[in-house]
Amino acid sequence: MRLWMKGVLIRFGLSAFLVTGFFWSSLVAEVAYAKPVITTGAGYKTMVEALVAAFRETGGQIEEAYGGHIGQLVAQIAQGSGSNIVVSDQGTLEAVAGDVKFASFTPLGETPLVLAWRKGLSLKEPNDLLKPEFKKVAHPDPKGAIYGRAAVAYLKSSGLGDRLGDKVMAVSSVPQVMAYLVAGEIDAGFVNRAVLKADNQIGGSKEIETGYPPIKMVAAVVDGAEADPLIQAFIKFLSSQKAKEILRSFGVWL
Repeated sequence: MRLWMKGVLIRFGLSAFLVTGFFWSSLVAEVAYAKPVITTGAGYKTMVEALVAAFRETGGQIEEAYGGHIGQLVAQIAQGSGSNIVVSDQGTLEAVAGDVKFASFTPLGETPLVLAWRKGLSLKEPNDLLKPEFKKVAHPDPKGAIYGRAAVAYLKSSGLGDRLGDKVMAVSSVPQVMAYLVAGEIDAGFVNRAVLKADNQIGGSKEIETGYPPIKMVAAVVDGAEADPLIQAFIKFLSSQKAKEILRSFGVWL
């Protein structure tokens, strides 16, 4: 009887050891190899979603992707939100990083500031904004959007800002500028190429190529996550032909 019980205990102990070992090895693997969690600005949410969908089609694993006010989202990383990749322009990331450190910056390409206007109006050059039919001109909030800062820099360097005066207003984001244009609530606005997929709903657009610092888009990996193979796989995918096609379709190219 005692020998039988001893055998049962040995078998039970071995089984428990194997189950426990499997549990801990799985847990360690999950902790060690975190899936990519991506953060981006509101103006590039659709672009990042397209990249994520294409990456998943290759068998790649991504936990989640978020888009919004980039400054707030980066601040949340410092508080432990779990995001480990940020897609934005390098200038913004350096400005809002705070306590967040980045291990690497993968270049995605450059993209220009774009001036767009509503249906029913026409514009050949930015100085046309001085015409009386352009009563409201909007740009994204420069505190949270690179295109807001680029627009403010351009308006200052060109002298248009002082001449337009109260015509100029700031709204929260690039998508909001575009939404106001489509609805006809503003007459012109500064946006990016990425939102111009809806350009058939507006009067037209014109790229502004000078008068502001270059906008260099990057994928930044949060410090401490750079060794994870799943994150490395996504960063490698961003250099693929498929990813470059998607980036180019949203107005970003090397």
